[in-house]
Amino acid sequence: MRRDHRWRAACAALALGILAAACSPEIAPPPADMAPRDGGRFVFPLRAEPATLDFVDASDQFSALVTRLIGDSLVDFDADLRVVPRLAESWEFSADGKRLTFRLREGVKFHDGVPLTADDVVFTWRRIVDPRSHALAWLDGFLPIDRVVAPDARTVQVTYREPYAPALQAWAVPIQPRHLCEQDFAVDGPCRRAPIGSGPFRFGSWEAGRRVVLHANTDYWAGRPHLDSFVFQVIPSQETTLQALLAGEIDYAPLTPVQWSAYEQNAAFARRFDTVRFVPLFFYYIAWRGDGSNPFFSDPAVRRALAAAFDRDAYIGAVWRGRGRATRSLFHPAVLPTGPEGGMDPGAGEAEGPEAAARLLDEAGWRLDPSTGVRVRQGVEFRFTLLVFGGGEDHVMFSQVAQESLRQVGVAMAIERLDWATLRQRLADGSFQAALSGIVPGADPDDLRTMLHSSQLPGGRNYAAFRDARVDAWLDEARRTIDPDRRRDLYLEVDRRTRLLQPYTPLFYPLQNAALSRRFGDVVASPRGILDHYPGAAKIHIVAEAP
Repeated sequence: MRRDHRWRAACAALALGILAAACSPEIAPPPADMAPRDGGRFVFPLRAEPATLDFVDASDQFSALVTRLIGDSLVDFDADLRVVPRLAESWEFSADGKRLTFRLREGVKFHDGVPLTADDVVFTWRRIVDPRSHALAWLDGFLPIDRVVAPDARTVQVTYREPYAPALQAWAVPIQPRHLCEQDFAVDGPCRRAPIGSGPFRFGSWEAGRRVVLHANTDYWAGRPHLDSFVFQVIPSQETTLQALLAGEIDYAPLTPVQWSAYEQNAAFARRFDTVRFVPLFFYYIAWRGDGSNPFFSDPAVRRALAAAFDRDAYIGAVWRGRGRATRSLFHPAVLPTGPEGGMDPGAGEAEGPEAAARLLDEAGWRLDPSTGVRVRQGVEFRFTLLVFGGGEDHVMFSQVAQESLRQVGVAMAIERLDWATLRQRLADGSFQAALSGIVPGADPDDLRTMLHSSQLPGGRNYAAFRDARVDAWLDEARRTIDPDRRRDLYLEVDRRTRLLQPYTPLFYPLQNAALSRRFGDVVASPRGILDHYPGAAKIHIVAEAP
């Protein structure tokens, strides 16, 4: 029988990482006449192939989307970004906030039939902190841990060196089976290419460059998912994605503003597809490599100048047809409100536009050479290269607009288009001058620590090589501060400081318009999309045959 989660009012949403004293969910089945029918498959497009299916090494969004359906975590986020239980049926914090105790559900099994126990949770923690795992997405949340022990098969005790505000959220990592993954660190090993988890879907197959196929876990502790299979189809081009949607080859597709404008009044399209609309927990940014490896971006004034040259609002209006939100903050407004529409706080920033950009460049010593139209300082012309994801139309279009904006203020920017895997590697290696990318931040402001804290160098996701003692100190204090008001004040200090120093230039959030086949029901959108929340894909079901 299909079962849904219910939990008491005592498990209210955590706000800015306030630690709940305890949380014990209830589970009750829905009325029998409301139970959807099982069967069918759902095909979801991926813009790039997953880098890995290793649960702890899945640091890119494409890998994470797939692995979260195969693996189960102790806790997760629902569509409203609230922490909800998965493998943990309850949890409790000690009075001093330094110990977190989980009680696991009884009877959970991995897909190979082996019971999941507290030892697997301890193993997953050990694997994440093992340097061989390269667990960039999870490592920072586990570094404050002093030890993790399993007093018995269903109890996990996590001891922190000091109070750690986002402790609960850090355990949204899928749990790996110790009996299979203890020695598997090979790039092509089974835990990376054909993983076994305890989640609602089992791994089926991975055709490199084409698709990943998952099948329903009929023994899932919460009841089998309704769909028989879930298919992730790799389609790098947005135009090809649209054509695949129209041909009935996929069931869901985010559409560009131009595509949406072409079809939003189309009656035949409306008969086949529902509209899914949300502001995602995702934003575009430019990382300026400021470690002195190039002569341009070690000066914050230069970074501010280039940021001032970008007319985000004009780009959103002209290219995105108004379907987006400009931002000057690295913090998502759903996570940390920092001003109207994510804009500048009063007195927090500087003037914008080409005149302001030119003034800042002049003050930084970059003078315009009338004979070439390019700025020069100490005999060096201001010419640099921006890396972009060549398969993303948004990336390419903005880079071209930005190129023209910078040309008007005397800065020559070349554009280098890369595939996703190469761009990711160049970012990780720091082998770039500037790079346009995007990030899916978590539901707690602490998640941006991976971009901003000096401890994330080298090997982390601090791609800009940013180091600032004040930002480090504020981030550290916010981690151990339980008072939500104080935490918010600290993150606002980080926000003001990063706007001034501009290690990354945040650009905009896309307003996501997507088309969903009317064949499916219980597809719920959140700032994390339709899959990156719980129960997400496990509840999707067929409601009608294709029109």
